[in-house]
Amino acid sequence: MLRVKNWLGYFLIATLGYLIFTKLEVCISETIFFYALICLFLGFSFSINNCFDNKEDSLKTKNNNPVAAEEIGQKEGIAFSLVLALLGMLLSLLRGLNVFYFFSALVFLSLSYSSPPFRLKSRPFLDLTSHGLFFGSLLFLFPYVFFSKTLELLHILTAISIFYFSLILELRNHIEDYESDKKAGLKTTVCMLGLNTSKKLTHFLSLLFPLLLLPVFFIINKHITLFLAITAVFYLMFYVKKSYRVLDIYSNLSYFLIALGVLL
Repeated sequence: MLRVKNWLGYFLIATLGYLIFTKLEVCISETIFFYALICLFLGFSFSINNCFDNKEDSLKTKNNNPVAAEEIGQKEGIAFSLVLALLGMLLSLLRGLNVFYFFSALVFLSLSYSSPPFRLKSRPFLDLTSHGLFFGSLLFLFPYVFFSKTLELLHILTAISIFYFSLILELRNHIEDYESDKKAGLKTTVCMLGLNTSKKLTHFLSLLFPLLLLPVFFIINKHITLFLAITAVFYLMFYVKKSYRVLDIYSNLSYFLIALGVLL
């Protein structure tokens, strides 16, 4: 239900925020507390998604959803998910009302994305924007609230780039799920635009992604030459291979350089 194997990208987004906002100047207990909340949030998000994706997941050749596979009932899955959410919200109260409100907003967006009556993932364009928030920019900004740090232009521009990157990830997810989503009657952005148009859009957005990172490097004023070199290689490899794995490697390297520039 937790789908821990799918956490990596979103775990790294939270870690990027942790590194940039704290600069590692926090105690171990605070760090453990922070990551406990992150794990509870990610666990809840994937678990509640399983509970309401059972119809489309049952149509997939490879079904890793315990609810769709009838290994666990939907009611039990929902109860398990809500326990994770409530536990996280109660723990967040220990860090003050600001952290509680922010964490609750993350939980609400994640719940609205997956479950009725909102089920934003089945509403064209709202599926992209909601994913860009709760699994993107807000996740990155959570350390800003948790550790009571100051918000600067660097952080805002980085958050915008992560929001944008999360949109791309959501498009890619829905492209992979296109057949099962269409059979299940789900109306995602990809289902509305069509598979070919969505692939072209995702490719176009991927090519523009480096332009959002460039201002961040100019503010940091470090590793600009290395970033430009990596970007040149990215465009070359993305053109030759036409694989989104190239984009994933490029984004990881770029954000690593950003974190390194801030820490040093």
